Amino acid sequence: MEIKKVSIIMPTYNEKENIEELIRKAYHYTGKDLLEVIVVDDNSPDGTWKIVKKLQKRFKNLRLIIRKKKGGLASAVWRGIKESKGNIVIWFDCDLSHPPEIIPKMLEYMTNHDLVIASRYAKGGKDTRSLNRVLASAIINSSARFVLGIKIKDLTSGFCAVRKKVFSEIKLMETGFIEYFIRFCYDSVKKGYKFKEIGYKFVDRKKGFSKTDSNFREFIGDGYGCWKEIIKLRFGR
Repeated sequence: MEIKKVSIIMPTYNEKENIEELIRKAYHYTGKDLLEVIVVDDNSPDGTWKIVKKLQKRFKNLRLIIRKKKGGLASAVWRGIKESKGNIVIWFDCDLSHPPEIIPKMLEYMTNHDLVIASRYAKGGKDTRSLNRVLASAIINSSARFVLGIKIKDLTSGFCAVRKKVFSEIKLMETGFIEYFIRFCYDSVKKGYKFKEIGYKFVDRKKGFSKTDSNFREFIGDGYGCWKEIIKLRFGR
């Protein structure tokens, strides 16, 4: 029977109101399979990293990487993966919109899969955000599936568990916001890695400020970035 050693990657920027609860839940729901939690913080002005430093006294194998310059979500995730020591890595958004409660179910499916994606569009999944966000995400995902010809339903999930060996062949792109996940899914399918999607309920953050909803320009920019990446993948990089 496989021994799971899970490294959880938390890319953070201004999440002081959520980080303690998130870390507590990550430890609780991963349980005996947890090897480490790696927080990659982009020198948050709100002092998120200071809270993590204090929590290191309470939580075993809680690691903190502080990047002096804001490098963005994708590069933070990739930095955490490269630093990780487990044979399975899990990463998710740190605003509690991605529920750690489903980690046990994700790990169950890891026995027979290379990646398990938490999906708003799989059975039991739901997107409860504002209508414009729900529609934009649904349009991007359905169009991407059609253009790219792959069966993964939630190509902009950003919440998944992956066998570390996958990254011996696939590197994450380090620019943009969520388009990195589209490319990761596409590359994984093309390399023949076995995937599973499990449904989850995506909710808006309850604390702190959204990195996209509060800024219409960033909202449009993220959509443009996704379309640009889809076209690149379809017609060559």
